[in-house]
Amino acid sequence: MERGRRLVLFLVTVSFMLSFIWKGHGESRNGKPVAFLPYSTAGVTVRLKGAVPVPGVYRFCDGATVVTVMNMTAPQVAAKLTDNKILNVRLYNGDVLEVISKGRQHVEITINKMKAKEQMILGIPLHPDAMDLADWDGLPGIGPGLAKSILDDRHKNGDFGSVDALRRVTGIGEWKLKGIVRYF
Repeated sequence: MERGRRLVLFLVTVSFMLSFIWKGHGESRNGKPVAFLPYSTAGVTVRLKGAVPVPGVYRFCDGATVVTVMNMTAPQVAAKLTDNKILNVRLYNGDVLEVISKGRQHVEITINKMKAKEQMILGIPLHPDAMDLADWDGLPGIGPGLAKSILDDRHKNGDFGSVDALRRVTGIGEWKLKGIVRYF
């Protein structure tokens, strides 16, 4: 009789464990990992840094302003702001909002642009007229000499307007342009 009880107890335990193992191996997700979702033109990607509770890269809907970002990420910051004019500034892809503490009761917010390498990593399209020497040098196939030539050409002949206008720069041919066009 004792043997029969042990067998029943063993079978109940095994079936119980199998149910957990089986339920734990459901269908896998077919989607891409969240960190590597394809870039979408809808919305703006903004980096928040400085005196905020959770600094990092955030995605907001098109037309987001500084006040929108502050209300969603750090609502206590807006009350401490020394200059309220910045609250209505519209944000664009690649903007960096830095909250600078000016004592215990006051903060200041500055808006800058992300460097090209960070924009490339996040999949944010670059604009040839907003890039500096280090940004151009960071692109694959563009060295410091060609980066300087690009900036000299922009200074001499005016803004490029689009990546296709880079053809006017000596040293940029079809192959080089094809290699970098995916970043713009």
